[in-house]
Amino acid sequence: MPTGVGRADTRSYRRLAGTDIDQAMAFFTSDYELRAPSIRRTHADTIWDFAGVTDERMSLRTSRFGVDLRSQSQSDDVIVAWLRSGSSTITFDGRSVDLEPGVPVVLPSERYDLHHRDIGLNLVHLDRGFLTELVGEDSFAFEPLERPDAGGMRIWQETVRRYSSTWLQVDTAMSAVVRHDIASAFADAALRAFPRRSAWRTSVSGSAPEHQRLRKALDYVHAHAREPIGTPEIAAAAGLSPRGLQQSLRRHLDQTPGDLLRSVRLDGALEDLRRAERDETSVADIARGWGFGHLGRFSAAYRSRFGELPSDTLRSRPRR
Repeated sequence: MPTGVGRADTRSYRRLAGTDIDQAMAFFTSDYELRAPSIRRTHADTIWDFAGVTDERMSLRTSRFGVDLRSQSQSDDVIVAWLRSGSSTITFDGRSVDLEPGVPVVLPSERYDLHHRDIGLNLVHLDRGFLTELVGEDSFAFEPLERPDAGGMRIWQETVRRYSSTWLQVDTAMSAVVRHDIASAFADAALRAFPRRSAWRTSVSGSAPEHQRLRKALDYVHAHAREPIGTPEIAAAAGLSPRGLQQSLRRHLDQTPGDLLRSVRLDGALEDLRRAERDETSVADIARGWGFGHLGRFSAAYRSRFGELPSDTLRSRPRR
């Protein structure tokens, strides 16, 4: 630890640089769990460097690697990354995204493919346990690789500008309170800046082809639940046979396609009843809008799921 940092300051500083590719790969492979990396020189003299300041909640890092690198990667941390130079393509869940200079994204929490070319990269690592504790949801996750909107970009950039230089001053001791406040500021900025992953997507983890097809099925059901769809349509959207869809849903979610569709429709009806104006709509209207043709069966299923009748949910809305 640099001179002047007190023992109570748990930050650690690390800086490495060189021209030896084997040394670089030994470091990056252990730090970012690179799997089966493939490297091609892009210059006669390869230059690489890394610097980072880390404690138990967060880490600010910067890296540069002047090669063409293809690999797979994964991390237990929540990582926000943005490109300084070069180019990078991240492929996850059947989708490839080219990182844009200066535009931050949250990297996937599951294994993904990467292709870096003469890359310069800034990264913020947030401890996943610290972040989920702040959110209060163990299943919380960000939607990977989604760019923030203009407001989110502004929030993130302002946080980086305000706190980074203080965090990186490792020659000056920092109290536990200040370290916690800075980590909390970065976590709060991430939560405000980046889209959260929909609950139905976090319910299926893994990046194997079966997981990808099942997420496609879930996406299709949530997008088309108001329409007259059934098992054939859901299976076709996911690239599965009807039997394959049934087996996959049973294996991963312990549901049938009918269970899934009914559950999504009930959730939609709940949200509509919560938002509805009591004098302008009825339970029957909302039930029909979500594909429930029999009001009695809808009310029974609704009560079994949410512990109250749909009419009770509607009555809880105040009159204008």
